Amino acid sequence: MSHTSGGRVSTVIGGVAYSARGVITLNPSNISVTAGVNQDGTLYRNVTPKARTAEITFDRFVTVNDEPLRWDETVMLLTNLGITFVEDDTDVTHILSGGFFTGEPQHDTSSGEVSGLGLAADTYKTLNG
Repeated sequence: MSHTSGGRVSTVIGGVAYSARGVITLNPSNISVTAGVNQDGTLYRNVTPKARTAEITFDRFVTVNDEPLRWDETVMLLTNLGITFVEDDTDVTHILSGGFFTGEPQHDTSSGEVSGLGLAADTYKTLNG
């Protein structure tokens, strides 16, 4: 049986739809696990908390209705955002809530593209269509 994933992705942040460009990289787990070995050769693991995140590049950072988001530092101060990604090919919906923007956004004035932007969220869940 073949497996298809990815495809067209719709992005909604704070109830507003935006066009993402390229791949959205989700890191949905809120823990990181590393392995180590004790002096007697027995294995151990360290579990540490981490933020649930997504890395994304936006096409001009405008809504799907072509209304531009005024780009200034107040965008980076927005909190409690709901973030939804829908993969059209698989009909899987990724929902992050309690989110905010992270990173150091870069705005390419020739294309309007905004990159270097991440998202962090308190919770994550998926829904299958």
